[in-house]
Amino acid sequence: MIGATLQQDSRARSNTVGFLALFLGLSVFIHGLFYPKEWLLFGFLLSAYIMSSFLYKRSIFMTEEYFGLGLTDFLLLGFLAFSLLGLLHPIKYIDGLLEALRWGVFWFVYRLGIRISSDEKSKRYLLQYIEWIAIAIAVIGWLPWIGKVGGRLSSVFGYPNAAAAFLGAALLLYPQRKLVLIFLAVSLVGTGSRAGVGLFLIVLGVQQIFLRVNLQKNSPSLSIRQRFHWRPKMISRYLRGLLGAMLGIAGTILIPLYYKSAWENLTAWGFSSSSWQERIVYFQDGISLAWNSGGVPQAGGWLAFPAVQHFPYWTADPHSSFIHILLNQGFLGIVSVGIWGSFSLAKAWKIWGRNKQHISSMVELEESKAQLKVSSALVFLALHSLVDADFSFGALGILFWLLFGILRKRRDYSGTIFSKQNKLLPMLSNMGMLGLSFIFCLICGSALLNPKMIEREQIWNAQAVQYRELDPEKSVELWGKSLKRDQTQVKVRQELAEHLLRQGNLDFGLETVKEVLLWQPFELEAYEWAQSVVWDAAEVNRQAQPEMTMLLYQWVEEVPETIEERADDLNDLDLKLWQGHKNFRPSQHIKLLADYARQRQLTQLLPQHKL
Repeated sequence: MIGATLQQDSRARSNTVGFLALFLGLSVFIHGLFYPKEWLLFGFLLSAYIMSSFLYKRSIFMTEEYFGLGLTDFLLLGFLAFSLLGLLHPIKYIDGLLEALRWGVFWFVYRLGIRISSDEKSKRYLLQYIEWIAIAIAVIGWLPWIGKVGGRLSSVFGYPNAAAAFLGAALLLYPQRKLVLIFLAVSLVGTGSRAGVGLFLIVLGVQQIFLRVNLQKNSPSLSIRQRFHWRPKMISRYLRGLLGAMLGIAGTILIPLYYKSAWENLTAWGFSSSSWQERIVYFQDGISLAWNSGGVPQAGGWLAFPAVQHFPYWTADPHSSFIHILLNQGFLGIVSVGIWGSFSLAKAWKIWGRNKQHISSMVELEESKAQLKVSSALVFLALHSLVDADFSFGALGILFWLLFGILRKRRDYSGTIFSKQNKLLPMLSNMGMLGLSFIFCLICGSALLNPKMIEREQIWNAQAVQYRELDPEKSVELWGKSLKRDQTQVKVRQELAEHLLRQGNLDFGLETVKEVLLWQPFELEAYEWAQSVVWDAAEVNRQAQPEMTMLLYQWVEEVPETIEERADDLNDLDLKLWQGHKNFRPSQHIKLLADYARQRQLTQLLPQHKL
């Protein structure tokens, strides 16, 4: 009976490793799992797998009874809850739902990683799969028909720094084959990622210190026979490592010849470079957004960057997990991750200190080394996410939480009267995982079959256009609902502003025009559009609303001054980072309308002055 149970558990673990490798590979090869539709597809497949595993009695629900909820579980589920809380104050509603899906998926992956954490054979297989995925990423990146971003290797991610993060983590897991190690190292350099290469070298150096000093220091606890075989092996590894380093250097020399852009970006380490300065601006603006929101979670909070930027820049991401969490999960999210990180590091240090003092066999030595390598990869991914490609690239987040899960060891439960009580948390974990997977499967599947579910704003916008003539108030209501769910819709704000001004609602219409400029503060075309629609509204309502018309003429007249003030407020750093600042000047069209508005004010008679 026991043998049958163990055999069933072994098969379940083997299946789990295979599916984990499959899901990790899938997340990597669909653009690193960055775009919303890819998240929906991945969330559906993963949740469907978990549900099917439960139904066929092959999942962690039947064998993972000793793993209850821990601090990491509460962190991930807490982030899911904070993401949903952010829906109450959305910048973009759908982004909050995707955030919740993202952290739910990370929790699934973490629990599946725990599933194999007590099986050394399964963990070795998983690390081999990660190595093969890294090799595939590198090979695809070097293919001649695969586009290079700025001449830098970006592979399936479409972003060099994300590729560097995955390759660096794979290298810190230390592939056993030297040719693979060299190939991945050269590919890492080919990404031209300063943060990726720099942090990799730092973490690698610390890793080697722990490997060479701390572990070798405790090697006398081994038997004489074990040490006799171990030392020549270490010397052989050292010589092979030296040869590999020489080959790696030779391969790296080829990069400046064939990938000059990657090499130039990699060697531009000065903190005065535009890349470093832009990161600082992103961080400052992110903190400013969090301050403006009061530190509460906001769905898609980082999308409000245009409303606070001092010069025009484009970013598809905050480039920092700290800013991402601060805006999307709020101040409580930062506090939560700080507490979790402190406890996790303290626990890891305690376990490391205890383990290194009790190394009595080669098996224990190799296990300690493997734990150190996995921990190094985790530290590298965490540090890299602070300054560049964060876990918005889902493949990096999945890799991180998967590795973090396999580090957890099985708890030892004694046969006390508290054993049944201790099983309550694992049961809740299993049921919670099943329930959440059912919800995710239902929502993601429905969204994939009926995309209009997540495009409700577009439906409201289309309805608002239909009601524009028949029921103007209904149109305003529909556009308002749409903008509450997605504040980034500049075109919709323009349509609403034009509609309000045509209907004679000049006060609300002018405020909506100002909101458009708030989201496009450095677009001259936006200023030309705003000035034109306000001018037209003033001309139409000149007789009907003369007092309000005077305010509209004044606003049109002040547009050139507003543009010039924005340009004058730019500091030296802003001017350096924004090369097109010289062209940010009032156009002739803007100046002409401002002059017309000035003349109109001189000839406009208020009601008490009418003849």
